[in-house]
Amino acid sequence: MTTTAIDSNILIDIVSADPQYGRSSRQAVENCAMEGSLFICAEVVAEFATGCSSATDSLAILQALTINYLDIGVQGAAEVGEVRARKSEGGRILADYMIALHAATHADRLLTRDAGFSRMKVPGLVVVTPEDVLDGGS
Repeated sequence: MTTTAIDSNILIDIVSADPQYGRSSRQAVENCAMEGSLFICAEVVAEFATGCSSATDSLAILQALTINYLDIGVQGAAEVGEVRARKSEGGRILADYMIALHAATHADRLLTRDAGFSRMKVPGLVVVTPEDVLDGGS
């Protein structure tokens, strides 16, 4: 059983029916769900909800996709701050570190289209794209 953390860009692709990425993101989520559980953290919920008509709608969509919420916890949040403080890479916001460390701690992999997560060097983080999942590369 493989657990997958889902990044907000994947969910936004699906809900917006993005003409370029929507279909592959949806299929990747479905494939990941067949392999195990799907998880998101608070930052992903917040980013995803900005593209929905309401908080209620965003939660209904997440429930329909059978994506579970898992809090990173106080210890995890403190560790995010520690990891971010050690990084000199500019351009990555704190929320990205929250998403990355949440995935590294609670899932086997992070499904995202953001290649920058791979360069963050968060210990234990395995990044896959929809193409990786659909091509059997994960």
